Amino acid sequence: MGVSNKRPPEDARNRMITYLFRHLRGLCIFCFASVALPAMVEARDAISGAEMPEYQEALAAWLEADEAEALPRLAELAEAGNLAAQVLLGLIDKSAALQGPHVTYLPREERIALLRQAGGLSGRNWMTTAASESDLAQLWVELWMMQGGVELAQGFAELGEERACRESLLAHVSRQERGFATEVRAASWFPESLQHLTLGRALKPAEGEALPEGHPMRVLAGLEVTPEALAAWLKVDPLAAPLREVCNATCPETARECTLALYEALGSYHSLALMGSPAVALIPEPEFIASPRGHQAVARRIMLMHATRRRESMLDEVAEIDACSADWLRDQYDAYKPVRRILPVSPD
Repeated sequence: MGVSNKRPPEDARNRMITYLFRHLRGLCIFCFASVALPAMVEARDAISGAEMPEYQEALAAWLEADEAEALPRLAELAEAGNLAAQVLLGLIDKSAALQGPHVTYLPREERIALLRQAGGLSGRNWMTTAASESDLAQLWVELWMMQGGVELAQGFAELGEERACRESLLAHVSRQERGFATEVRAASWFPESLQHLTLGRALKPAEGEALPEGHPMRVLAGLEVTPEALAAWLKVDPLAAPLREVCNATCPETARECTLALYEALGSYHSLALMGSPAVALIPEPEFIASPRGHQAVARRIMLMHATRRRESMLDEVAEIDACSADWLRDQYDAYKPVRRILPVSPD
């Protein structure tokens, strides 16, 4: 599938202006929020190559959900040794939620050539190469190889990668089929959002009451969570920020109902905990969730939670809560439908 990687200079400038505006907006939000963050967030892993204009242009295109423009550029940079491009491509390759319609339906060989380093039968994930120079990349490689658990999560937390920390802990729970001891959950780095993951994965009534009203995991203690309380929790909790960003941008008049509808469509608190920037060392959280790519990732993660035959009925259920969000989800789903090529019919 031939795709031109060249764009007019003025288009590139406009893209960079959009990117810089969003970056500054996100930076302002991040600086405001960071007052309340622990000091370990400041210990972020520096990823070389992220400052290069060529990388910034490719990243800007990717955040605008322009994979046809961004991915070939990132692939060239990764091949040339750009560490930031290697880390980003490694994360995209491993996460279906970060893959848009363009890359999803590329022929297998083209997709491998775009996202992976050459070598072996199916190429090699770029993160394995980046791991020799980046502590963050090394943690990802160890997580994907299922090496370790709590210590990996702590490593991510100390680098300020809160989403990756949650992903590491949830992967550990999935493998071990149990939660964490009290002393682990009491550690300063352990996410507040996963305090419900007790060793027996059940909450005592007092532990459930300690969670904010409307918190979905109160049900583990047998406590009721009403739709009204859940909507109020979604309106303020940091985990729900990706949903709120989508709704504020696409359904501002029904943003509260939209956020509730998207959460119900997702149907999983732990899946919500996996949303956000793939790596804040590369893309600050506010910047990612405000971008077209961040919005698309929300829809894609919801899509992946439902079998194809179930999606239509799910959209009907979403529409009962908020019609606007159902329309947005349907448009996103339609973008992922493969285009059927109609071959010309030869005249008799």
